[in-house]
Amino acid sequence: MRKILCLLCLLLGISAVGCGPSARELKEQTLSTLNTVADQWGGGKDFATDASDAYGRPLTCTVEKTTLNYVLEVRSNGSDGLPKNSDDVVVRRTKRHGETTITQEAEKAAEGVSRGVGSGLVQGIKKGLSGSGGDKK
Repeated sequence: MRKILCLLCLLLGISAVGCGPSARELKEQTLSTLNTVADQWGGGKDFATDASDAYGRPLTCTVEKTTLNYVLEVRSNGSDGLPKNSDDVVVRRTKRHGETTITQEAEKAAEGVSRGVGSGLVQGIKKGLSGSGGDKK
């Protein structure tokens, strides 16, 4: 009987300690992996990796081009393995692509505004010359 009680206490002790990393530890390991992978990105428009997260699943890498930058997103689908939900772990990096500058973008915006003002002015003159100055009701 005493041996059975000792064995039971031993089993209860093992089950209380657990058999592997906790959910928090797995998430931290995954975050560390994501950061290590993202730091390998050279800033280009393409990036891929064979790395996997702490859950043994492959990582997803996407590069998006914005007005001034390339934005890398490295994603783990988290503990449930389902994409784009609250348990996902995501790391982002941003690098300038050098294809445009803030000045060039401001110039494009100013040109668009001036074209809009110019076309509105021309329509107003035409309306005034044609004698249809009143609003249609």
